[in-house]
Amino acid sequence: MIVFISDLHFVDETAGQHNLSAEAFIKFFKSVKVHLENTKAKEVKIVFLGDIFDLLRTEEWFKEREEDRPWGNNTENMRKRAKNILEKIEDKNKDTFSLFSKEALENQFEGVKVETIFIPGNHDRLCRMIDELKEKVIELLGLNAGNPDNFKHYFSNLEHGVYAVHGHIFDKFNYEGSHFYSDEDYGLVPIGDPITTEIVAKIPYKLIQNIESKVELSKTEKVQLKNNFQEIENVRPFNTILKWLLFQIKTNLNLKEIIGDTIEETMEEFNNLQFVKNWYRHHDKWYNPFDTADIIQAGIFCLENFKIFSWEKLLGIIDKAIRRFGSQFDIEGSIKLFSALSDNIQYIVMGHTHIPLQRALFIDKKENKKIRESVYLNTGTWRKNYYECKTGNGFIGWKNMNYVIIYTPQEKPNKNNSTVFETWQGTLFH
Repeated sequence: MIVFISDLHFVDETAGQHNLSAEAFIKFFKSVKVHLENTKAKEVKIVFLGDIFDLLRTEEWFKEREEDRPWGNNTENMRKRAKNILEKIEDKNKDTFSLFSKEALENQFEGVKVETIFIPGNHDRLCRMIDELKEKVIELLGLNAGNPDNFKHYFSNLEHGVYAVHGHIFDKFNYEGSHFYSDEDYGLVPIGDPITTEIVAKIPYKLIQNIESKVELSKTEKVQLKNNFQEIENVRPFNTILKWLLFQIKTNLNLKEIIGDTIEETMEEFNNLQFVKNWYRHHDKWYNPFDTADIIQAGIFCLENFKIFSWEKLLGIIDKAIRRFGSQFDIEGSIKLFSALSDNIQYIVMGHTHIPLQRALFIDKKENKKIRESVYLNTGTWRKNYYECKTGNGFIGWKNMNYVIIYTPQEKPNKNNSTVFETWQGTLFH
């Protein structure tokens, strides 16, 4: 029995208090135990499928020069700061990480062999690249250091008919490597890294700085304002992020000028980063009138010109850019993956998108005339997501808990004698 979860995004809380409670994992383990008791499984593997640790959504990088940030020159200062961030993440989530220890899991699943496995994503890319971080992750997630599945870019199990990747390899904003998917490819810095830190984390950080120097607000008002802007990355789908920003301006019209100046200032600093300049130079192709670089530049242009264009005009530009990029990269990528995998693989599991999904892809017959039904599964996220109201007058958010389970036919007997998948999705609104 294999259980997949992803996109927990444990953070150091400098850029927002977004960590999950230990109670959520207590409930998760109880739920997994119930599933286990209803099968003939003798062991359970819990696969952490990427973006478990978020080393990008933090204000700590602002203490370093650009060359000492993750998109800089891979300096010793960068490695020290990354270690410091992970230690802060540990401190903020001690109760949760204590549940992942080998002893705790053995007590939880008494009489059943339990193992945890970690596959890095894009937000915890450094956890694979820096040895000290790797050692800390082994400790925090209770990993078996001798298991070769840990820290690989994929997880594969033919007996269960499953192949799993985090999923960012099909996202042109968050994967910079080639289609060979080598270690070197995964080590390259994508544009999504500085976007997360230098835009998503920096806007609320600079906003409070600017407000404190220009306007009198109570501590409660400042905390609420910063919290609202720190939720930008939790807005779904992505093409409503600009609407979220505009909604925040509408509800804080007395601060409209400062908010606009802050966003404009942040965008200017982003465009002046040497990494960004180099990235534009490499990706802006004259023969492609609307390439990845153009999409990024369109979004930056909209944010830089908050005060010039009408809101409707801005929304039209950014919506066109997002739609051009498309939202089916994970499904299309999984179909391509199937063509390169063993015929014994029936399921491809991914995370990354934060949207739980089950999608039937195709049916084919093997040489032994057995039919293979190929399915794509996405683990979603456990983070709180915000969704735009149908009336367009605001956003409503709720917490999520999503996971995928794969069984062998021996673990869960069935008339087709085939592997079995289950997806479980829970939401909490309060």
